[in-house]
Amino acid sequence: MSTQVLHRERLAWDAARVVVRALGSVQVLGWLHGQMAARLGPTHAAALVESRDRLWSSPRPDAPHVEAGIWRARLADLLAADRSLAAPLAEITTEAVTRLAHAPDYSDHGGPARAVRPRVINLD
Repeated sequence: MSTQVLHRERLAWDAARVVVRALGSVQVLGWLHGQMAARLGPTHAAALVESRDRLWSSPRPDAPHVEAGIWRARLADLLAADRSLAAPLAEITTEAVTRLAHAPDYSDHGGPARAVRPRVINLD
């Protein structure tokens, strides 16, 4: 049997970066919104819309980094409050990366799209 250990703080950071990248695709954002609403709660889904609006209306060149920081804090708080949400968040993050790689409408906010996977340690 294999046991997986998720580093919650790292998961929050990786997921935050993927969320900000997903804001660059209407297609992936719609999917992510539905997943967050169903698996993490409607508050987090609503925050996606707010992030998108802030990001696309901001004249700041560092706006994606600011949004990633906001999401890192939000997701770290979520995981601290309910550890059982780590697995669903990791699954959403992994699937979002795959969807972003194939999204025809992806528009980057200042950096190339990279594959980011949550850090997992297998204890055998």
